[in-house]
Amino acid sequence: MVLQMAAAFHVEVRGDVAVLVQEGAPLFEETTKSLTAVVETAVKIGSNKIIVDARLSDLANYYSYVVRHAEVLSMMGFDSRFRSAIVGLPEQAYVMDFIVAVGQNRGWRVQRFYDIDAALRWLAG
Repeated sequence: MVLQMAAAFHVEVRGDVAVLVQEGAPLFEETTKSLTAVVETAVKIGSNKIIVDARLSDLANYYSYVVRHAEVLSMMGFDSRFRSAIVGLPEQAYVMDFIVAVGQNRGWRVQRFYDIDAALRWLAG
């Protein structure tokens, strides 16, 4: 029997970057709540820089979430002014590439990284 870790998230601020750290296998609603929190945090600190740290997440269901989340994010005020990075593991590359492709098709500045420090450098540039 395989037990999945319960979904969890927290948002932290690193300088002028709002960082969402996700864990486990979240449902769509949980992921929406976490994305709302990170966008609200970025706005609160006067920033347009976001990192989603998914290294501890199970991204298996994300393919079905990505397009729906792109629509929800637009309603939250997330637009092309924001720069966002998704940080994950090499084995998550395919889903991260899908996330990047959907975002870039909407005109968003988004990149994927395996290292959070590299993502922070990209956002600073």
